[in-house]
Amino acid sequence: MRTFSIQTLGCKVNQYESDQIATVLRAHGLSRVMTGQADLEIINTCSVTMHAAKDSRAMTRKAIRPGVKTIVTGCWATSDKSTAEALGADAVLTHHDNVAQQLSALVGKWTTPSGIHPIDTSEEAPQIDFELPLVTDPRASAPSIRVSPVDRIGTHHLPLLNERQSGHQRAFLKIQDGCDAHCTYCIIPKLRPGLWSKPIDDVVQEARQLVDAGHQELILTGIFLGAYNQPTALRRRQTVDTEKPIGRLIDAVCTRVPNLRRLRLSSLEPGDLNAELIAILKSHPQVVPHFHLPLQSGSDLLLRRMNRQYTRDDFMRMVDEVNAAFDRPAITTDIIAGFPGESSAEFERTLEVVDHAKFIHIHAFSFSARPGTAAARWTGDFVHGEVVKERIAILNDRARNSSERYRNAFLGETVEVLVEAQEASGDLRHGRCERYFDVHFQSDEHGAGEAVKLRINRVTSTRSFGVPVRRSLRVVV
Repeated sequence: MRTFSIQTLGCKVNQYESDQIATVLRAHGLSRVMTGQADLEIINTCSVTMHAAKDSRAMTRKAIRPGVKTIVTGCWATSDKSTAEALGADAVLTHHDNVAQQLSALVGKWTTPSGIHPIDTSEEAPQIDFELPLVTDPRASAPSIRVSPVDRIGTHHLPLLNERQSGHQRAFLKIQDGCDAHCTYCIIPKLRPGLWSKPIDDVVQEARQLVDAGHQELILTGIFLGAYNQPTALRRRQTVDTEKPIGRLIDAVCTRVPNLRRLRLSSLEPGDLNAELIAILKSHPQVVPHFHLPLQSGSDLLLRRMNRQYTRDDFMRMVDEVNAAFDRPAITTDIIAGFPGESSAEFERTLEVVDHAKFIHIHAFSFSARPGTAAARWTGDFVHGEVVKERIAILNDRARNSSERYRNAFLGETVEVLVEAQEASGDLRHGRCERYFDVHFQSDEHGAGEAVKLRINRVTSTRSFGVPVRRSLRVVV
């Protein structure tokens, strides 16, 4: 066995964990190749919706073929392990297993001796140490970390990243795992139940390594960022602390990581974003003025049925505070269409919040009746599919109009983008600016990952265009 490939479905956490898995495999001497050409195929799956589970099953079935080893991991592997095994996968690694240890043991077992030396993971033999250090008392005054009783299972002991993340100009950095909030539509608390947080020093070390590897922007990600360094995601049971633990982490990253150009947070909610955290975010120029604030619904009735930890007024208050603190912040969100019991009147309540917040992007998706969740049992309140499609179309249309108005406000102004890979034809490039939206421009000299200043000169309903700003030379006479 000399080569591997990884296919990833799902969220930013999964993408990050796939890069961790790749790091382990490279430590065993394997090289990454294209899917379909590898000796070992890894499928990192998603199970957050039934559609994601279906895609995971199909991808696994396609990967299994004679002469190729197949490992299935991730959330679908955890929720439907027996199905993955029945399809013929050589191994299924769940979030209830020690993924790092089992992955190393399997690869060591399967690796051929010719030119590659497998790593012995027996207790007696020396091992590559992928474990994160144990931590101090979380009640101590110095920054510390809380490790759950299940800290030795799941992906927690996969290694810190020290190489450029494949296919990304912006690097994901996972700082937290696990959730016990039990939103009634969500299966994740059953799949990733143990809360875990990465120590601040490890986050800083990994951030430095990712920046040194060429990433100018980092995205802090996790299953529930508001539970960073907390014993629970339930805010009523969290340690009372006006200075949020995640605020201390952000301060450490911004002050201790040289050459970090941008820092972005993957997701925050009303209980996460208090005045103290906003002040910390505002105090660091690396923190971009873009905030992803999941709404899910603008109806208090549905928010209670979802078991969300905020009201519509809480959410709108948070939006107002963000708008007051930052210069034209970009705000994006998630909204579930057709949650059980969503009447036309309740949907109108959501549209009221949408109009108030002026989201520049809405990830609008239909309710998924995920087996094992409370909401999946409320079949008498399910919303008809055609109604759901219509509501998603309305949400997308509102976001499209809001995005165009927002981007028009920057006509004639200069923004900075991080250039993505070149498009298939011509010299048209594009990159994401500080405020999240993409800007397209003509260039044959700017490479992927480079920071480029652009002056916005045209905006359409779907795209923004700019021209590179040339630095003027000052002539001394």
